[in-house]
Amino acid sequence: MAQFYSPKSKKTKTLPKAIEVTAESLDHQAKAVCHHQGKVIFTSALLPGERAKVQLLKDKARFGQAKVVKRLSDSPARVSPACRYFAQCGGCQLQYAAPQAQRQMKGEALQRLVQHHVTQPLPELAPPLMGADWHYRRRARIGVRMRQGQLVMGFRQESSNELVDIDACPVLAAPLSELIAPLKHALARMALARHVGHVDLLLADEGPVAVLRILRPLKPAELERLVTLEGQHALTILLQDEQGVKDLQGQCPAPMHYSIGEGRPAPAFLPGDFFQINDGVNRAMIDQAIEWLAPQPDEAGLDLFCGGGNFSFALAAHSREVIGVEGIDSMVERARRRAEQIGLNNTAFYAADLNGDVPDKAWLKPVDWVLLDPARAGAFGVLKWMNSLAPKRILYVSCDPLSLAKDSKVLEQQGYYLKRLGLVDMFPHTHHLESMALFVPKSEL
Repeated sequence: MAQFYSPKSKKTKTLPKAIEVTAESLDHQAKAVCHHQGKVIFTSALLPGERAKVQLLKDKARFGQAKVVKRLSDSPARVSPACRYFAQCGGCQLQYAAPQAQRQMKGEALQRLVQHHVTQPLPELAPPLMGADWHYRRRARIGVRMRQGQLVMGFRQESSNELVDIDACPVLAAPLSELIAPLKHALARMALARHVGHVDLLLADEGPVAVLRILRPLKPAELERLVTLEGQHALTILLQDEQGVKDLQGQCPAPMHYSIGEGRPAPAFLPGDFFQINDGVNRAMIDQAIEWLAPQPDEAGLDLFCGGGNFSFALAAHSREVIGVEGIDSMVERARRRAEQIGLNNTAFYAADLNGDVPDKAWLKPVDWVLLDPARAGAFGVLKWMNSLAPKRILYVSCDPLSLAKDSKVLEQQGYYLKRLGLVDMFPHTHHLESMALFVPKSEL
């Protein structure tokens, strides 16, 4: 059969010439928003007011994406990144901006995004919830790889699967940051290092925990070294394989706890469970949830996407009844057992797929208030049926501003008014933007 083909062109594709732009604002992903000849240009590593020469990477009909070739001016908010790995590590994106400026820019991005989706004028932004700017993170997954015979432990580079080798991390809680170097040193001396997928570091009330994802069983000498490492660093080491998580004695670990404020019962968790990463900000969120929802002793509330009871336990002290609903069965069971353990008899916890079909459950009944704390996809499924419960107050705790904006539009269409909106600075120095929003029926204004 005759084959017809065209020879490949030997011409090299030329990129457009560099252009000069001025950053006007940051979007909700911390990208600088610029304009050039009527087109929106998005680029990283610029702050509002800064001018730069940028190289276009994508040139679409309505927008372009670019990288900075040369910065031509500096914002007063620009600072030198404090982390020595910042230029390579993809964990943080905004260390070149002062923390106060980060919060201001995130707050402005939140307002712009929500206002784009709703018709009502927005309330004045509440003061941001914030904690420590450094050493705030009490959970992290550290990648482990062998590279040219050397053990590498760290986070991925931005837009890459390559790991940046680190010995410490200034956003990790100090007890976890201080574990990276000795863990790496210990693993590097074992053949096991080639069979560790990653290490999860957790800080519980009981102390620091390292969960090693292992791809083969330990040898006796390796087990002995890990037992020694535990003792040297007041550390709990757990091993995770296809059968689950065990301690170094081969036993299932007991649930751990994390404090949510003085006088409040601490929720229980196990490795793999979701819990809030920033301890100080989480406590401030719970305080604000109580203030904004203002639960009364004769009221019943519904905590949807409740996890292990992070908000439920605290709100129960102010309510007649709190019903928590979560999609992960094991977390629901832990919340139930913890409530029984501490004698919290005005809570009930149920498992349900909240973004699935309309649930047909005993807990689906009229309530006075609802707290929503969904994952990044938002609460789109819940909003299809939640208004039938006729809550007088809805508090939305958001980890993604775009899903909050879209869900705010639905709530507005259902007759709710956005009464309060505030930034939650859960992840300083990163583009992550969390927030809290309080909705009330328009008829009650």
